[in-house]
Amino acid sequence: MTIVDKQLETQLTLEQVRLALSELFGAERRMRAREQQQSRNLTNSQLRALGVLGKVEEVTAGELAKSADLNPASVTAMLDHLESKGIVERKRGTSDRRVCMVSLTAAGRAIVEERRATWHALWEEQLGSFSVDELDAALRVMRTMVEVIDLL
Repeated sequence: MTIVDKQLETQLTLEQVRLALSELFGAERRMRAREQQQSRNLTNSQLRALGVLGKVEEVTAGELAKSADLNPASVTAMLDHLESKGIVERKRGTSDRRVCMVSLTAAGRAIVEERRATWHALWEEQLGSFSVDELDAALRVMRTMVEVIDLL
C-alpha cells in the first residue's frame, strides 16, 4: 500500500468516525425525547446528578452541578423535584448556613444502585465481546473526540 493509499484510507476512516459521532449525538437526542414522553422515569440529567451523589456521602449543590456538568441554576429546580420525591435530602452546612449540602436518601441510593446494575448489565451484554485492547482504543478515541468538541 502506498503512502497516498494509506492517507486516503485514513481520511475515509476519519469520515466514518465523524459520521458515527453524529449518529451517537442523534441517539442521545432520541433518548432525551423518550425521557420527556415517559414522565415516570428520571431524566438523564437527574441520573447524572444521582450518579455523582452515589459516589459521595454529601456534596454542595454547586459541587453537584459542576461534577455532573449541569447548569447551577437548573440544579436547584432539579433538587426541589428530587427532594419532593424523597430521592435526595438537603440540609444547611454546619459551618456556613448559606451552603446547601445534598445527599441521597435510602430510596435514592436504591435507585442509583438499581440503575447502575441495569447499565452495567447492558454494557456488559453489548460490549463484553470486545477485547481489552479494542475497548482501550475506543476509550482513547472517545476522549480525543471530547477534546476536539471542546475546541469548537
